[in-house]
Amino acid sequence: MSDHNIKSLGDAIKALIETMKWQDNFSQATIIADWEKVAGREIALHTTDIKFKNGVLTLKLNSSVLRHELHMRKGELAQHINAFYEKDMVKEIRLL
Repeated sequence: MSDHNIKSLGDAIKALIETMKWQDNFSQATIIADWEKVAGREIALHTTDIKFKNGVLTLKLNSSVLRHELHMRKGELAQHINAFYEKDMVKEIRLL
């Protein structure tokens, strides 16, 4: 076997995710798992549902005050999430 056919396990998994078009599902699962680390405890406590598809992050919140505050800071939150994952994955945030 030649060296050019050797891939790391991580590269192989990334290729499989891209080939199978699982990126949105993988990203949604990752965001859900990391939500408290990404958004902070206070926001996480008031987040009741998270959906991610085609670059759109939809958050359901149980606090109208927090929803209003995040609405005013959606761009900042998207930048923070993208910086956390070191890639441009969140294009838009919708708040419910």
